[in-house]
Amino acid sequence: MTFETWLQSRLAAYGHDVGPIGGAFGTRSRNALISFQRQNGLKITGVADEETVAALRRKPSGGRSPVPTAPAERMPPWMAEMYRRKGLHEGRNNSTLSKWLRIGRYLGNPAKLPWCGDAVETAIVKTLPNEPVPDNPFWAQAWSKFGVAANAGDIGAIGVIRWSARAGHVGIVAAYDAKRQRVLLLGGNQSDAITLSWFPLSKFIAFRWPSTFPKKGYPSLDEKGNSGSLAGTR
Repeated sequence: MTFETWLQSRLAAYGHDVGPIGGAFGTRSRNALISFQRQNGLKITGVADEETVAALRRKPSGGRSPVPTAPAERMPPWMAEMYRRKGLHEGRNNSTLSKWLRIGRYLGNPAKLPWCGDAVETAIVKTLPNEPVPDNPFWAQAWSKFGVAANAGDIGAIGVIRWSARAGHVGIVAAYDAKRQRVLLLGGNQSDAITLSWFPLSKFIAFRWPSTFPKKGYPSLDEKGNSGSLAGTR
């Protein structure tokens, strides 16, 4: 059971419609979470903050079944959304990838256009609909002003790379190697797909965190990544 599945099962136990349990934590699940927060006098955030999770751990009135233990939350929701699409290729999976990118503002055919910013915007818009995104989310360096400041070691942060005044890249921090001074990004348009790639820390101009989601400590992804470069993100 994942953390998202646990959330859905607990909301359903309280009588809220979350849609298929075990599926993506999408609009129905988020609306159910908001409804639960409203009915229980919690701050309406639309995210599973500590207060909401604590309330969901309690047994509903009249409930007899034991409450399952909440699994550890491995990654923030926008990162989980991107991770579920890992491996999608702009050529081989063009239709599926394009359909996903259309959830937010759509730049255009990912096989013809650089879509790293499009992918980050899609992940944010789907999971944090109240989070302000850059006016031009397709320009990677615009994400340097997104949300609030974060650090290279904040798993789930939005990492922004500047290759030159006109060229950049953006993705989600999946791991940080302090010894080798490099950052593992989960992102789109990395070798034409959503992949994990390592980039030199010296190329980053910002690490940012959504302003509407509490900063938490998440574990690094213990997975291999390719060596990222300017050529691989164009």
